[in-house]
Amino acid sequence: MDVSDAIETRIEVRSYRDEPVDGEIQREILDAGRLAPSGRNLQHWRFILVADDDRLDGLAERSSTGCWVADAAFAVVVCTDPSYEYHDIDAGRAVTHMQMAAWERGIGSCLYTVDSVAAREFLDVPDDYDLTLVAAFGYPEGEIRGIKDRKPLEDVAFSERFGAELRLEE
Repeated sequence: MDVSDAIETRIEVRSYRDEPVDGEIQREILDAGRLAPSGRNLQHWRFILVADDDRLDGLAERSSTGCWVADAAFAVVVCTDPSYEYHDIDAGRAVTHMQMAAWERGIGSCLYTVDSVAAREFLDVPDDYDLTLVAAFGYPEGEIRGIKDRKPLEDVAFSERFGAELRLEE
């Protein structure tokens, strides 16, 4: 799968088959996050791999929006140093790399944010780090077509100033 195909077909997946993901593939997905760019190349993120079923259940119990993480093969918790102004953006870039690497291997994913005291304690996140987001990964349950419902480019992209008609050179 090339990058364009991955961009066109990758969708958020919240329902997973009861099938483990090989440790080497988990490593490749984590490594894709490590290779992502970061502001001033600070690489301040830290990744927590959560793969034990009981730990995934515990993570789900501590989220109001990500209870489906319990059914994932594994999750990656991204912690960032909030003293860096780019920390949220850097977390998103790292997870996007992970999601693309996973999608190439037929593994779906979805992310959510959580920074509750209970989740921090459960994961032993140090006080000087932000629990920025969680991404769940697993083989999708059912057939995934990867069809997206997106607005036309001309509705979301402009030339030179907000609202101006998009003009592209031919």
